[in-house]
Amino acid sequence: MTPSSDNKSVRRRNLREDVADRLRNDILTGRLTPGKRIDQDQLAAELGVSQLPVREALIALDQEGLVETIPRRGSYVPQLTPEDIADQYRIFGLVSGLAAARAAEILSAQELYELRSTNERLGVTNDTAEQERLNFEFHRIINRAGSSRRLMSTIRLLARSLPDNYYDFAQGWQTAACAEHEIILRALEAHDADGAQRAMVSHLSDGGRHAVTRLSELGYFSTEQ
Repeated sequence: MTPSSDNKSVRRRNLREDVADRLRNDILTGRLTPGKRIDQDQLAAELGVSQLPVREALIALDQEGLVETIPRRGSYVPQLTPEDIADQYRIFGLVSGLAAARAAEILSAQELYELRSTNERLGVTNDTAEQERLNFEFHRIINRAGSSRRLMSTIRLLARSLPDNYYDFAQGWQTAACAEHEIILRALEAHDADGAQRAMVSHLSDGGRHAVTRLSELGYFSTEQ
């Protein structure tokens, strides 16, 4: 493969991932409701891309179970259940819990200081973009310390299955997140691997429960769309 063709492949892959991220967010935050047909032409026009990355994104999301493609009819948002949404978060929590357990054994004093400082700043900022950044940073420090290359790859893959703007979507998340981070942090500071793992699993599973509650309020799981 020539350098130019390799660059084209990378660009197309990034476009496909951008389209998949957009659709994933729209589906998991209720902007695209179950039964909704996904208009490929409209989506390509909105995002300023060709049909190819749109089709590739739909294939990827079909494999994830977030899109249902019917031959000669098109691609639709499937009827997801509360369990489908909750499981997205539970699975992510289980894998992140492994990283937290390992991190509890090896985090340095400087890293623990950074974690506490990050969570304190998260608790006082009113800027939603900054809240999201600080929340990401809190988890990044833990995952970076506690993950093998394979585990980090899995965490990144699973993280893509959650909506990027969950924090705008899930009302009142900031206070709950900071309190749950504090439980995780205390376990990490005590080098309590089991406690850190349990706290992380609980934290992300709670995120799933909040998401289900919010989607239910929006009528997302109603069969009458």
